[in-house]
Amino acid sequence: MKIRILFLLALSWGIASDALGGWIFAENSEGDTQTSYIQNNKMKFVAPDHIMIYDLDKNMICFANPKEKSFWSGTPEAFSAQAKKEMQQIHKTIDRQLAKVPAAQRETFRRSILRDIKKQALAPPAKITVRATDQSAKVAGYTVKKYEIWMNGQIRQAYWIAKDVRVSSEFDVKRFGKMMRSFHTGPEQNSDEAIFSSPEVTDILRRGWPLRTVSYDEDGYPETTEVVRVKKTSLPDSVFQLPKDYQRIPVAALFGNYRHSEK
Repeated sequence: MKIRILFLLALSWGIASDALGGWIFAENSEGDTQTSYIQNNKMKFVAPDHIMIYDLDKNMICFANPKEKSFWSGTPEAFSAQAKKEMQQIHKTIDRQLAKVPAAQRETFRRSILRDIKKQALAPPAKITVRATDQSAKVAGYTVKKYEIWMNGQIRQAYWIAKDVRVSSEFDVKRFGKMMRSFHTGPEQNSDEAIFSSPEVTDILRRGWPLRTVSYDEDGYPETTEVVRVKKTSLPDSVFQLPKDYQRIPVAALFGNYRHSEK
């Protein structure tokens, strides 16, 4: 699950004032509009097809589907535990599929598949390198500086950081990085989402906030997300709550294994 992280809250659509606590960021990503909110160690990310809420003080996360009006909330540890169960289920599925393969080829296929899974699971954590550049630009009225994020020798992200947007006073990015590391174990420790959990990246986010993010796939194809409006203001607690008509689902549903008989 690609989990993408950009945030929010404050004063008027324009230059921020430190007198008010929260931040709101309106973003454009390949034509899609997204909004992020940040205040009091809480962050909410709203896109047309999903909502994510992080509460650092409570060590809680929430994933919601606004189209289905459903959600799951819990600790990163609970999510990680379910991910491990899903990996076990994958092994069982492989065995069922291999039962359909002729016996002469079955063991060869099984060893090959399990070898690839084991290779990913035992892979060392990705090596993350942050490179400052001398490139700058104006985004949403702020001066931004470009930082390149390299993973295992390949560029995967570029953050254009605005030093005047200091969300670190409202959102502890170091604690957030620690929370993210709870998600990324085994194969996930080399995923693009794992970049945000690296100490090298959280260090630059303590100095400012990315108003433009360029993500590169393994073939080098870029996808850009850019903040178009920044607002600094005090946010009510209700901003970080879901509507009361949303229904809770089991954590397994996030992995596509939800059965309606489960409670």
